[in-house]
Amino acid sequence: MSKVNLGEQQQQQQQQQPTNQVEVAPKPSFCIKTKNKEETKVFLNICTHDDIPAPKKMTVEELVALLESEDDMAAADYRIPMSIGEQPHAEVDKKGAGCTVYDIVINTGYVKTLKEESVFLNFFLQVVYQGLDAKFSVELDWNWTLLKNRSHVGRIKPHNIRTHRKPVIQEVKTPPASTKKRGSARPTQPAPKPDYLILQEPMEGKPSYLILEVWLPGVQSSAKLTLDVGEDRLILHAHPALYFLEVELPYNVIPMECGAQFDVDSHLLTIALMVTEETAQ
Repeated sequence: MSKVNLGEQQQQQQQQQPTNQVEVAPKPSFCIKTKNKEETKVFLNICTHDDIPAPKKMTVEELVALLESEDDMAAADYRIPMSIGEQPHAEVDKKGAGCTVYDIVINTGYVKTLKEESVFLNFFLQVVYQGLDAKFSVELDWNWTLLKNRSHVGRIKPHNIRTHRKPVIQEVKTPPASTKKRGSARPTQPAPKPDYLILQEPMEGKPSYLILEVWLPGVQSSAKLTLDVGEDRLILHAHPALYFLEVELPYNVIPMECGAQFDVDSHLLTIALMVTEETAQ
């Protein structure tokens, strides 16, 4: 999942590659060996690039406390930005047997933390396993081995990564008449998962836009919101751990062609998502 800059219009588009993406050559760092449920060898090439953001700094004690906490929302606030290759590639191991390889790219500086602290490495691999399962529906064995004398298996392919800044959510105030109308319809019960509604425009057939309305009682400013928009899903955090929402979108969207407004009076976040030309999921 990549962050997008909402509230700004993209001025130009390249024909071959979206303007919010750049092709980078990841540098291999270390390799994990495991297997899938079919007992086929699987290798995870953990690579690095400076354009991948680093996770927020945290001590071992803070991470352990976070993992042991019963507050699921607090744990969800700690994320590890990464790029997972578009497709796995088939390779041959040292014994000539076929194997499957996945390339994962993370921040260059974060690798040092993983190599020095096993707690961070174990947590990182849990996140990688979940990401691979979500993207490729692959279940990997939790028994893994860190290869000592091999940084990668096969040829590392270039990655297309998004190069945008932190999301910007435009903050607005509702005129008095409009506030009253909204107030009669919005939910009044705050909850970890906020109430939301997905609309499409036009209503019939494949839409050009998806409109997501999220009610966030108790949130006083857009500065408390972090919005991540990917091609097929959306993740919203309201800090500190007020709300968390992850939505799988019914259509693929163009993250850089999205906009968001937060109404501080009605506590309503409205997100407009431009649908791609692809078919529905």
